[in-house]
Amino acid sequence: MNPTLIFLDTEFSDFINTELISIGLVSQDDRHFYAELPVDAARCNDFVRGVVLPQLGKDSDAQCTLEKLNVRLRTWLEQFKSDEPLIVCFDYSGDWALFSYALFDEVPSWIRGANVNGYLNALRNEIFWMDSKLERHHALNDAMALKASFVLGRAERADWLSPTLLFHPRT
Repeated sequence: MNPTLIFLDTEFSDFINTELISIGLVSQDDRHFYAELPVDAARCNDFVRGVVLPQLGKDSDAQCTLEKLNVRLRTWLEQFKSDEPLIVCFDYSGDWALFSYALFDEVPSWIRGANVNGYLNALRNEIFWMDSKLERHHALNDAMALKASFVLGRAERADWLSPTLLFHPRT
């Protein structure tokens, strides 16, 4: 099995009343997807208002409705469809839930999710941030950091793609 890996991160309003704010994905070969949804700052926690929201709105092409996000995300993902599953890697299960939400809880059957938190290298992550000079807590930047800190050597172990580690779409 030689699946394509996509790295995912999201930004959201709060851990309690979670609303998707932005979503970023990056492929192994550096193809990117980024989108922002309209956000009500009053529904966001202080951290999100102070750190996440100031980074939004810099790319007018990224702003869209949930309906347009669904279409744009599906269109972008289609380019990766093959006989092998597409593995969407994340480090927080809430990211997978918000990814599913963006697809109206209809994740295509050829896509799987994998929590790769146990396969990340903290040093590689910090080196990414120092070298890139990008801001943290921006969905696309964080997805790129996730990709950079993913340790392929550990991921090549047999248990990495075991069925128990993968999130499957609802059938």
